Amino acid sequence: MRIKRSTVIKLVILCLLIGGVIWYFENFRLTSLVVEGGTHYTPEEIEEMLIKSDVDRFTHVFYLKYNVFSSPDPIPFVEKLDFEILDKNTIHVQVYDKIITGCVEHMGRYMHFDREGIVVESAMEPDKGVPVITGLPFTKVVLGQKLEIEDDVYFERIQELTLQLNKNGIDCKRIDFDIRRNVKLYIGNSEALLGGEKVHDYQISALKKVLDASGGVAYTYDLRNYTPESGEITGKKINNVE
Repeated sequence: MRIKRSTVIKLVILCLLIGGVIWYFENFRLTSLVVEGGTHYTPEEIEEMLIKSDVDRFTHVFYLKYNVFSSPDPIPFVEKLDFEILDKNTIHVQVYDKIITGCVEHMGRYMHFDREGIVVESAMEPDKGVPVITGLPFTKVVLGQKLEIEDDVYFERIQELTLQLNKNGIDCKRIDFDIRRNVKLYIGNSEALLGGEKVHDYQISALKKVLDASGGVAYTYDLRNYTPESGEITGKKINNVE
């Protein structure tokens, strides 16, 4: 029985394809994830979250899955992940932590939230460098969900405040909002009144200078009317401070 030439060609192509697939699976198996960055998870935990099936254990399949066709499922404390193929068996994963902008006290715990207001951690004490936010009119706090609040503008202002405080190297322990959304900062034993503006970069930059010049003496600084043009800052010494 003679076999048609076209059939032979198809069989050859099929064999080459099968051979190519076998060769790929044997040579491009993902054997190593190099995980760097991040402070909340071990490399093993990140790997467990990303590799969910045997198909994910092939280098290019893994890379295309997370870098082209979809994104990883949301991971608490993680802002984003970057992927880079190092060689045919190795992928580098760069982990970027979420920026925690503040925390609120709730039922004896400190609930830390990110710039979008999503609660990402519950702790007995505030994390280092994270200010406690008081006067924030939230109605519900659930870990992994967004703080329920009357107006998201609070989150924008908290993010802007913490950004400027960190930029100027000011260790602020507490940020307080009054009922008119005026801001008061607590820095060591000193206090600073910033008013109700949405942007405080000039005020906080000026605050850094007066704090450095205070010699450790506690003051209440009033920057509500401060502008770079006026330079108006008043300070009242706080007595009975140890």
